[in-house]
Amino acid sequence: MKLTVKQGAVLLSALAGLAGAASITAGKLGLVDVDKVIGVTKSGPSFAALQKKADADLSAQAKTIQELQAKVSSGRATLAERQALSKAQATFQASSKSYADQREKAFAPVASSVNAAVATAAKAQGYTVVFDKRKAASSGVIIYANTQSTELTAAVQKVLKK
Repeated sequence: MKLTVKQGAVLLSALAGLAGAASITAGKLGLVDVDKVIGVTKSGPSFAALQKKADADLSAQAKTIQELQAKVSSGRATLAERQALSKAQATFQASSKSYADQREKAFAPVASSVNAAVATAAKAQGYTVVFDKRKAASSGVIIYANTQSTELTAAVQKVLKK
């Protein structure tokens, strides 16, 4: 799974927090399912729709490239198929950049409201470090967490719904 701009920023923030957490003697760690939180923001549904569209489009383009690449690698490709591969690769690169730009622009208002809500909920409940639950688990940053004492998603969603 590739990291989006949002996910990369959250992971970098989490890692920076982890570095500082080493000196915290009585800290409280929280986990937030950022994808669920984004869903309750005003711009969340449109951001999610863009993500879904981009993922589907880029996946279809990648499949086409793989099929053409297999033909070219086997030595059975025609000149037209080799040209189609070059064109498909260029289209994929342009689409990737375009979607990255669109995602970044669409995520800006979502990020500010999510970050503010996380900070509000975390401070209110005494958390010193908060991680994106899914990214922390998938990257191995967090191996185990007692979700009864670390789960902050509902509190963040409540802040956003006010």
